[in-house]
Amino acid sequence: MAAALGAFAVSGGLLAILVSSWPFAAGLVVGAYLGVLTVMLLVLLAIADGSVLPRLGRAFEGMVGDELDKAPGVLAVVSGVSFAHRDVDHVVLARGGCFAVEVKASFGRRNGRGEVPDLDSKLAQTRNGARQIELLLASRGVPLPVSPLLILAGSGAPDMAAIGRYGDVLVGTLRNSDAWRSALMGLDSHHLDEVTARTAAAELSAFCQERTGYELANPR
Repeated sequence: MAAALGAFAVSGGLLAILVSSWPFAAGLVVGAYLGVLTVMLLVLLAIADGSVLPRLGRAFEGMVGDELDKAPGVLAVVSGVSFAHRDVDHVVLARGGCFAVEVKASFGRRNGRGEVPDLDSKLAQTRNGARQIELLLASRGVPLPVSPLLILAGSGAPDMAAIGRYGDVLVGTLRNSDAWRSALMGLDSHHLDEVTARTAAAELSAFCQERTGYELANPR
């Protein structure tokens, strides 16, 4: 990568020399090359400090949150429910029930549904998150069954025309969000009334505030 950056800078210098007879054109060339070089350096620094993939992951989580907010049948969405050793990306209270949503991104070549990298681990994490949300709601006086929903995002996510099911885990993709909206609308599962949904959302939001206060008072 350093060699590529060096070659890029040298080519910019040579091009500037070629147009040196035209100061304005030379300035444009040098300015454009320096701008691109700065962007490349920023990207390289982000890769070096390991922050690129987490940032992309958070971006995809936000995109899924936007899709959930505007999905028909959704009554409330609580995002970023934090526990001691993990977070649940989104909890959705919808006509179709309560869903704990885990968003996982993969990049590179698009794989088939059976070729998703580390799929078993992703399914287990989604299932465990749903179980934690179910126990949390029960402990706060709102006993609800919670369904695990895994959303695959990124260029490596499979192209799934319909929602899949792996045991008790529903699996969909961000690019085909319409495929998993039927579950939220309650077409193939139990229905959740609005009062219970609002109560559950309020308890989850209160827990998030309590958790934030705890983490601020007990920094790692």
